[in-house]
Amino acid sequence: MLEWNGDELALDISLLEQVRAARIGFSDRVCAASASADEKHLAQLRSEPTYLMAEFLYSMKVFGINTAEDIERFADLHNDYVVSLTRDPAKLQRLGLSQDRALASMFTADTKPRLIQNWADKSGAIDQSNLARFLVAVMSSETCRKTLIDFETAGFMQRTRSPYGTMVVWSTGKIEEIFGEMLRNLRLGLQQLKIL
Repeated sequence: MLEWNGDELALDISLLEQVRAARIGFSDRVCAASASADEKHLAQLRSEPTYLMAEFLYSMKVFGINTAEDIERFADLHNDYVVSLTRDPAKLQRLGLSQDRALASMFTADTKPRLIQNWADKSGAIDQSNLARFLVAVMSSETCRKTLIDFETAGFMQRTRSPYGTMVVWSTGKIEEIFGEMLRNLRLGLQQLKIL
């Protein structure tokens, strides 16, 4: 049972305050770095999908997804994860995913070659629909699309239509930097409080 008083609770509250401050600071830095100061646009940048997209892009950078071979392995891991989800109906339900939606996010003989080719042509370039496949557990493909448009307006992403009619996107690196600074500052702050 959780104890609702004492030193442990004080540390828990300190952690909560630090995490909340980190998230607010992240949103502030994202808005300050945006190429657009339009208030409607900034409101979108303060939303949860911005944080989730930034986390994903940061993670890809940290884990060294650089080459076409790297993205192919990452797609295979994603497919393995989706298969494991389809075998766990309770987890699918917790994530708010239907079996059909999960299966539709897999990289197939049609979609995987395009993923690899885009990445081979330009490191970091990914078809917008393929990026949505990777993010299936945290956002819909429409939310992904809207977030990428917001990121382009902010100067965090570049988007171009491919000869095949798909939208190819790649990061400018700014959002990963902001996310990384937030994590580093949070970790250092927690160390100073001796929470970590």
